[in-house]
Amino acid sequence: MGNKEATSANFLKNNFINNTQVDKGGLKFNLRELGGALGDFGPLHPLFLAYVKILNLDPAAIMLVMGISNILIGIYYKLPLPIEPMKAIAIYALTYKWDINLIYATSFGMAIIWLVLSITGLLDKILWIVPECVARGIQLALAIYLLLESIELMQTSILLSLLSIVIIALFITIRKRKFVPATIVLYGIGLFIALQNEGIITLSFYIPKIHLFTINDVWKGMLEVGFVQIFLTLSNAVIATRIAVNERFSRKIKDGQLALNMGLMNFLAAFFGCIPLCHGAGGFMAQYFYGARTGGAMVMEGLIEIISAIFLSTIVVWIFSRFPIAIVGAMLIPASIELGKEILKLKKRIELIIALLIAIISYLTNLSIGFIIGIMIYYMNSFLNSSFFLQC
Repeated sequence: MGNKEATSANFLKNNFINNTQVDKGGLKFNLRELGGALGDFGPLHPLFLAYVKILNLDPAAIMLVMGISNILIGIYYKLPLPIEPMKAIAIYALTYKWDINLIYATSFGMAIIWLVLSITGLLDKILWIVPECVARGIQLALAIYLLLESIELMQTSILLSLLSIVIIALFITIRKRKFVPATIVLYGIGLFIALQNEGIITLSFYIPKIHLFTINDVWKGMLEVGFVQIFLTLSNAVIATRIAVNERFSRKIKDGQLALNMGLMNFLAAFFGCIPLCHGAGGFMAQYFYGARTGGAMVMEGLIEIISAIFLSTIVVWIFSRFPIAIVGAMLIPASIELGKEILKLKKRIELIIALLIAIISYLTNLSIGFIIGIMIYYMNSFLNSSFFLQC
């Protein structure tokens, strides 16, 4: 009985839990990297499709900027650093049916913020006060969000969700062998199902356009939601992403580099008709879990997005608007677990308690409030070291 338990523990450790510090980045182009790229494929993001279907944004413009950004980041960092829509801005814009120029103007406002924070070094001075337990709490909150989102998506087709989970579990058991990544199989099934729907598909050729906006639009967008988004991005796209990446690769990234990336990509987005973009710990964990180990995954995703933008944008939107989201939900389950288990790295009980409080507060309110209250709790405990309810 003991041998069986040891075997099970070793299996989990080798195949699902202890996947850190095994690769050094680089540029590789193979099925494993492609599988990782598809683990967080931008055009399939629900917010991407919502922007296109509800606010009538041009999918080609979004894919073009995402594609260029993915390729440049992949080549420069030689690591998987996926990009995704900024969630708070997206939800607010969709709720209040923003004019497209207001969206581009907010991209510009976010670009200026992150460029200033990065270039001046102010970001590093701000983040030195953020303790590890606060970052771990934010990671756990993100894992909860991701897990609940995956469950909601899976409920659209229980049978297909269960099939997807079985396929993912099967590939976990054989992931050390040379085999087709799970995401390629799952995307193949999803595309097959999507193409069974009847409809008219039209080809298109996209020529990039320059978009202009007013300073008033920039100010309006930042006041309504942009400044709130900064705290969300700070916790998820900067702190949580930096920790997740640096724990798995020998080549380290810095907070200021992530901020610079977001500043540059949003500057490009503002004038070429794209939505506000950021990095994300959840997206990184999805790509990493499904095989991304080098910047090659980023380059391949970027090439797919650029080709799709220029020649196939209408086809891509047509297909992915019909893609079974139950498969996407199942794919998010392992990523959420990978992200959430990071809290177990906290050794002190008080830090674990603070991290759990942050996760709970973040879930009940939002990441910004959880982040701020978490820092307050941590330093209050440090200052009032004799507080009876926080002592170990």
